[in-house]
Amino acid sequence: MKIIFNPFRFIQRLRHSGGFGVHSHFAFNLILNTIHTPHSYYIYNENKRKIDKARLQKEANLNYAELLFRLMNRFNAKDILEIGSELGINTLYIVAHSKQTSVICVEQNEEKTETAQSLLANKLENIIFTKALPTSENSFDAIVWNLDGYPLNKEIALQTLETIVNTIKTEGFIVLNHINKSNQNKEMWQMIRQKETATMSFDLGSVGLVFFKPSLPKLNYDLYFKS
Repeated sequence: MKIIFNPFRFIQRLRHSGGFGVHSHFAFNLILNTIHTPHSYYIYNENKRKIDKARLQKEANLNYAELLFRLMNRFNAKDILEIGSELGINTLYIVAHSKQTSVICVEQNEEKTETAQSLLANKLENIIFTKALPTSENSFDAIVWNLDGYPLNKEIALQTLETIVNTIKTEGFIVLNHINKSNQNKEMWQMIRQKETATMSFDLGSVGLVFFKPSLPKLNYDLYFKS
């Protein structure tokens, strides 16, 4: 897929990443204190040691995983759905902010699930592994969707999109990874932003973040984020 460089959008991403031109108080604080932050957390080193011990260093995107931790911690997400959880590396960070966190991990590959169960051995009481998407009877504070790992075709992608919209809580948010990796991923990203209940969104390049808080305006911010 050919990528066309847009210098104006790149400059806009850099400006927004520093808080310039961001007039929403919510967005300004989120960008400077959560998405981009000078602070570190002890859990970073602890989780990295677990990943190294499991010899999964090459599979880990620590910048993205640490972003997930900060988001879950910032909004105190307790009920979480992770779609395309793969080896459990991101799950390790998703559950790290609270012992009361409950995560449903949807993963089709059994070998990857076994690896995840080993990596998350001391967290299993908080995690449910399944191959099937939850029903609309469930509701979640946060949903993390790995577009590169699930689903396998557009029909399932559209079903997944509807499940997400029907199960996210009113004050919840969704994180999508690999939003620009393929035309289908781009389409899913645009469709979820255009949903009636979706409000503020953040395009981080390869990562997308959508909020469903009714108090927020329907705005999108393009940011630079190294993932």
